[in-house]
Formats: sequence, structure tokens, C-alpha cells
Amino acid sequence: MSQWGVVIARRIVVALALFGVGVTSGTPLLAATSTHSVPWASLGIVRPALTQPAEGGSPIAAQPTSATVGWCTQKGVEVSSSTRRSTLVSDNLVGPLLKRAHLTLASPSGKASSIATCEDVALDPSHPETVYAAFQASHGGSIPPAYGVALVTTNLGRSWQFVPPPKGYTLTDFAGFVERRNGVELLYSSNYFFPLKPGQSAAFVAARSATGGRSWTDVSLECPNGSPCVIFGPEAPQGACGMSQWQQSVLVGAIYYLRGATRWRAAGGAASVSQCGNQQLVATAARNEFLVDRTRSNALLHTDDGIHWTAVSLPKIDGAPVGGRFAPLGQMMTLAANGALIAVAGSPSSTAERLVMLRPRSTAWCATNAVLPTATRQDPVLALQSSKSALIVAFESPIPTSGGTNVTALTFQLASLRCRS
Repeated sequence: MSQWGVVIARRIVVALALFGVGVTSGTPLLAATSTHSVPWASLGIVRPALTQPAEGGSPIAAQPTSATVGWCTQKGVEVSSSTRRSTLVSDNLVGPLLKRAHLTLASPSGKASSIATCEDVALDPSHPETVYAAFQASHGGSIPPAYGVALVTTNLGRSWQFVPPPKGYTLTDFAGFVERRNGVELLYSSNYFFPLKPGQSAAFVAARSATGGRSWTDVSLECPNGSPCVIFGPEAPQGACGMSQWQQSVLVGAIYYLRGATRWRAAGGAASVSQCGNQQLVATAARNEFLVDRTRSNALLHTDDGIHWTAVSLPKIDGAPVGGRFAPLGQMMTLAANGALIAVAGSPSSTAERLVMLRPRSTAWCATNAVLPTATRQDPVLALQSSKSALIVAFESPIPTSGGTNVTALTFQLASLRCRS
């Protein structure tokens, strides 16, 4: 069984903190994705500044402006940087915490388990010993629904604490990490949240720490000054991949001047994404936003305002379109810090997977020199994300490498990533 779960799809119920959803004054939102497209080669060099994964988060913590990365393992969170050797942040103390709070999943025997399963992770760029992680949880061992609960360590795993939820919310109302360029905010909700319709808007609440997790403040989720303001909304209830057609919102924020707070509405023609994909929102140094989504026919979109989206036409991979095919696995793609588009090619059901790259201004994909283990035929790639200096590839479960060790993730230095001749 996958480390992050098969049936529960890493998080069945994820919802952001919802103050209220209602129809706002004004005309309905009619914007749609532009009917024309621009070729990838015409974009020049794209400079990613911030990456936000969809579907309740990612087992990888990596940002294109930071050299520090982390990823979930079976024993905790592995943290690595260009200036520090890889460190295992043990989660041995998390299981007992979950058990005492009656939040653990049931073992095959039906008894409460004390095993902690990391499913989502975030790092605080201002506090190098702080790690935020979400762990699988349930109420009394019964699933569905399954939840993610947020914990924090401020000393690289020597102790862990539950993140205190905002007033009026519980531990299982945790809804995911929103990573900012200067920190992390944690969202909570006790409401199911379906994609907003034209004319509707919502406000959200979060927990924020300016002390690396030692103290917390309840805040409303707002747009950073001078930054793109597009986020993934919450998953609909029971979002197990393959069991429904529920969608996850894509939302754009705007200041509601009469009250001085940010209100969030559907992001025009890219108002939702499938919950069975591995989408990413990538903000760039040029202050626009890209949506990476291989489940739709236009697998790459970009916007300057969150409302009007333009498709980016991409060359085919192995003679087939990059997007438009439903598959819960094998759909990973990311915009790397070096401006290249990197994707997983091959099918885990028939052949080992491999990494292909579309370099800036290029008109064709190339196979890279970053070799994935042949075991990806049985244990496919789960997530793909870039730091400032490396590409991190996480797998569905630990896989054997040529060196004889089992790994949950591999890192490839971007400076060494080349097209194979």
C-alpha cells in the first residue's frame, strides 16, 4: 500500500476556512479562457518565484527561490539544503500524539494505530529548524472521511506539537498550507466547499506564526502586496480520486474595500481543476501566474490578473498531446527554477517512467540525463517540484535504487540536468 494511501487519496476531506459564501453585488463573472494560444517558445525564459500544489498539498516542500527542500518519508521528513547535509526530522513522537487525541487511523486488526503517515509538508524560510507537516488522521479510526491534521516541530523533530486551530475550529478542520515568499499560513474550515459560481465570493481564515511555530495568530487570508493573488480552493468532500467527478476551485482574490478584507472568487475560465490530477499554480518574477494541469487539453495556462487566461501550446510528448487524458498517476509536470518545463513520460502500467524537458524557447521535448529507477513501473512518481537548485521527484512508495537502498524521493541538480543526445 502506498505510504500516502490509495483509497483515501492522501486527504479525502480538505476544506479551507470559510467565513461565508454569498452573491456579491455587481455583474456575474463572464470571463473565460482565451480562444487563442501562444507557443511555449514565444514566452522566453519564465522565472518561477512560488509554487503551490493542488489536491490538498504535496509530499514535497520546495520553492524556486530557496535551496532548502523537504519531503515526506516513512520515518518523518527529510530536509536538505546546499549548505547542510540531509537531515531526517523524525516523526516518532507524532503517532503517540495522534493516538492520545483519538485521531489515528485504524490498523488492519481494527485497533487504533500509533503510526504517523506524513502526507503534506512545508518549510519556513525564516526559521530553518521549523518544519510543518500534515499527517493522516480520522475520528476514532473510522474512514471515510479521512483528514489531515497539522503539526509543527521547531527543533527538527526533537518535539512536535499540534498547530492550535483558529477560534471555533478543531484539529481536523485543517485545510492545507498556503506558502508565501516569506512564510507559511495554515487554513482551517468546518465547511464543505464546492467551486464558486459566477457572482459568488468567499473569505477565508488562517493561522499564522511569526515565530516559526512557537506562537500563533488568527488572521484572514489576504492577497500579498504586489504579488499574484491566485490560489487553489478546497477540495469537495470525499475527494477520493477515481470515485467522483468533484472539482477543486481555483480562486482569485481582491480587496473588498468596504470592509478592508480580501474576498475570493472563481478564477475566470480556469475556475476549477480535477481532483484526480497533480496541478500546480506557479507565480513568476514577472508577477503573472501559470496553471500546470495535464488533465485538461490545454495543459499550461497563464494569466496576468487571475481572470483572463491564455493557453500555452506545447509540443507533443512521444507523439501524443501533453494534456487531456485522465490518469491519477503519470501526469506530473512542473516549471523548474531554471525556466524549463519538466514532465514525467511513460506509463507506470506498462513501462518505467522517465523525465523529459522542454527548455526555454525550445520547440521540442528532450529526454533528460536524470534517470529514474526502473521500479517506477510498480511504484510510480507521485510528485515533482523544483527548488532553486534541484528537481525533487517523490514516489508513491519507497523504491529500490541501483545503489541497493530504498528511497522515497530523489534529487537532481538543475545545473547538471541535460538533454541526452
